[in-house]
Amino acid sequence: MPLLNLALKLANAAPHCTFSFIGTHTSNAILFPRPHIPDNIKPYSISDGIPEGHVLSKDQTEKIDLFLKTETKKKVTCIISDAFVTYSLLVAQTLNVPWIALWLPNSCSLSLYFYTDLIRHHCGLSMMRVEDIPQDLKGEKESIFLRTLVSLGQVLPQVPLPSPVLPLSDKDSSGCLSWLDSNSARSVAYVCFGTVVAPAPHELVAVAEALEESGFPFLWSLKEGLMGGLPNGFVERTKMRGKVVAWTPQREVLAHDSIGVFLTHCGANSVIESVSSGVPMICRPFFGDQDIAGRVIEDIWESGIIIEGRVFTKNAVLKSLNLILVQEEGKKIRENALKAKKTVEDAVRPEGHAAKDFKTLVEIISTS
Repeated sequence: MPLLNLALKLANAAPHCTFSFIGTHTSNAILFPRPHIPDNIKPYSISDGIPEGHVLSKDQTEKIDLFLKTETKKKVTCIISDAFVTYSLLVAQTLNVPWIALWLPNSCSLSLYFYTDLIRHHCGLSMMRVEDIPQDLKGEKESIFLRTLVSLGQVLPQVPLPSPVLPLSDKDSSGCLSWLDSNSARSVAYVCFGTVVAPAPHELVAVAEALEESGFPFLWSLKEGLMGGLPNGFVERTKMRGKVVAWTPQREVLAHDSIGVFLTHCGANSVIESVSSGVPMICRPFFGDQDIAGRVIEDIWESGIIIEGRVFTKNAVLKSLNLILVQEEGKKIRENALKAKKTVEDAVRPEGHAAKDFKTLVEIISTS
């Protein structure tokens, strides 16, 4: 979704350019058709270019070669991709066109990859701790992703994510938004761990027990396959003040006035949406850049806390909920969350630094 948001913003800012939005059949079926798509955005659904029954070698460049052969009729002047789609750099080099990477995680995590040698050989990393560092940076062996970043050569200055341009969804199939309307301002605990992360069974139970004992209203977005791990009778016992659903329109949920705190895995999208809405976070990082995000939230932005011991226990969740939703000690966290929201809003105003950086990005694309 962030990449589509960026494409929409660019398409409106550069109407003379055509933007081909490449995705798999599965991903594009979710994103398109969608209202308010400019005429100069053309979605293309493709396979990975691998013939049925074909066995790939371990050489990843074979995938690139097959991909290029499936799209030879398209004239490409610039490639914008998620930074984690590292092979797109090789495609850009093959086509001899500029490559612009969209980095969604916080800038601290990107710095770790660029300054790996410095970090490995010099003690001290500001407020970061060893436990916050991604696993592939702790050893001497470099990951494919790290080698890709190092090979970039010329790197564009950080460009903050443009303000969302997709309209808020008017679909509320699970009834979440109407349910939130019945709750007081800043009173509801929202729980969601994204589409990839699956907490251990004992952590799932701990969160449920804490929510039940806390007495706070809550909205829990939990994948269907995990609902069987909830304590027996939990949903029934808490139905008067809690709601458990398989999916929520998260951006709209976090923007709702009744949300008081977000229990999150610190995924990039979740952090961006929470900060943009001024919602404090209770962080339980699981992997990758999530640990760094949690540290930034707790010690730099001071707009949330990392769960005690980095594992959900009943007592730790209860303690965190009370701190942020009730206690005077949590007042600073709540205020800082609103300050972070104001910072984002100021950045995307016409004269804000994000808006100015975006104009630079448009110029780069328009002259490619």
